[in-house]
Amino acid sequence: MWHRILIALGAGLAAGVLFILPSNGLMAGVWLSVIAPMPLMIVVMGQGLLAGLGAALAGALICAVMKPALSPVFLVSSAAPALFLAWLCVHVFSNGRRLTPGQLLAATASISILAVWGMVAFVAASYGGLDQALSEIGAGVTEALRNMKGMGDGAGGVPLSDFVQILVVSMPAVMAFWSVLVLSANLWLAARVTMISGQLSRPWPDLPSGLVLPRIALAAFAVATLSCALPGPARVLASSAAVGLGVAFALQGLAAVHRLTRGRAGRPGMLSLIYTLIFFLFPLPLFVAAGVGVADNVKPLRRSLPKPTSTNP
Repeated sequence: MWHRILIALGAGLAAGVLFILPSNGLMAGVWLSVIAPMPLMIVVMGQGLLAGLGAALAGALICAVMKPALSPVFLVSSAAPALFLAWLCVHVFSNGRRLTPGQLLAATASISILAVWGMVAFVAASYGGLDQALSEIGAGVTEALRNMKGMGDGAGGVPLSDFVQILVVSMPAVMAFWSVLVLSANLWLAARVTMISGQLSRPWPDLPSGLVLPRIALAAFAVATLSCALPGPARVLASSAAVGLGVAFALQGLAAVHRLTRGRAGRPGMLSLIYTLIFFLFPLPLFVAAGVGVADNVKPLRRSLPKPTSTNP
């Protein structure tokens, strides 16, 4: 009992401290905050949802002590998604069927998109409408950039007002992109850590074969992409949905590459090259990966494959 309480407190404190690090203005803190959901996920996967709730409260408490304004933000934007996704990862549906990796990825993308839509709705309500919000936020950003040396004429020859308008309108899509990527990475890392510790309650799935999004995700992706042509607030919401689902399909595409390269000579070199290109050309290679993921979803890319092993993921 005390052992679980101490684990939950430690994980919650770690999550809270990691979450508030960017408020100190250090770039290293921004990168470390990316893994803030992971301690909470590990607790839920290894100790149960009740321990995870205790860890979330401990994290909110440390945020309230150090940065009071960030405590509710921590609970809503980091703790709640982390607890829910970790719970989904180890529990079953009411009919007893376990979640597949593809269904879990779809849930991650859905949560991220809904969170962004909630943020957009809150901002729109605060300013009396989304168009008004974009206009006022854009004006504030434009004024701030005009006061910066070298930014008076815009960026890359683009007038400053147009540059800021593109920047502000694209922010929800950027947030959806980052949220799906960060939550997916944290969920994978948390599951691996829990598995290595021997506390993961379900067998580790074969991700290259099992990471296939439900077909409804493909339909939603198509609708969201086409809806980006709509004007006004609909375009903002559609673009965030399209980008969030696009990241999910990019992850499926990478899983398909892992699956298709099994048993091939030079596989480590090919995979190393792919991830090197993603790192240095980020995010452009993810567009190609998303295309592979969509193709794999429409018609699964299959060939005769050796059985996976712990050294052949």
